[in-house]
Amino acid sequence: MKTGMKRRAMLLTVVFSLLTIGIFAQQPPPPPPSPPPPAQPGMEPTDELLPPVLLLPDMTPDQQALIKKSDLKQMEAMTPLKNQMREKMARLNTALTTQPANVKEANALAEDIGQIHASILKLQISHDQELRNLLTNDQKVIFDSRPKPFLRRGK
Repeated sequence: MKTGMKRRAMLLTVVFSLLTIGIFAQQPPPPPPSPPPPAQPGMEPTDELLPPVLLLPDMTPDQQALIKKSDLKQMEAMTPLKNQMREKMARLNTALTTQPANVKEANALAEDIGQIHASILKLQISHDQELRNLLTNDQKVIFDSRPKPFLRRGK
C-alpha cells in the first residue's frame, strides 16, 4: 500500500511538472525590434553632437563653421560666470544653514547672484542675436519659432 501511494505521489509530481513546463514553454516570442525612424530631409545624422541651431534646413558649411566658432566663444565667456554662480550658491547655502543663519551675508550673496545671473542672461541674448544674424530669412523663421532655453524660468 505504501508503494502504491509513493507511485501515485511520484506520478502526480511528474504530471504536475510536465504541465508546468508546458505552460511556461508556450509563451509567445518577443516582438522583433522596431526599425529606426527614417532620416528627415536636411537632418542627416552626424558623428558629433550638434547644437540645435545647426539642425536648421539648408545650413551651408560656412554658416556651420561660423556658428561653431561663435558657440566656442560663448562657452569661453560663460564658464567663469557659471563658476562664480556655483561658488556664490554654495556660500549662500552655507550662510543659510549655520546656526543662527547669517541673513546679512545671505542677502549680500543674493544680490551678487542676481548680478551674475543678469550678466549670463545678457551674454545669452547677445549670442542668440549673433547666431540669428548668420541665418537666412527662412532659417530665421524656424530659429525664432523654437523655444529659447535661456528664457525658461530657473535657468
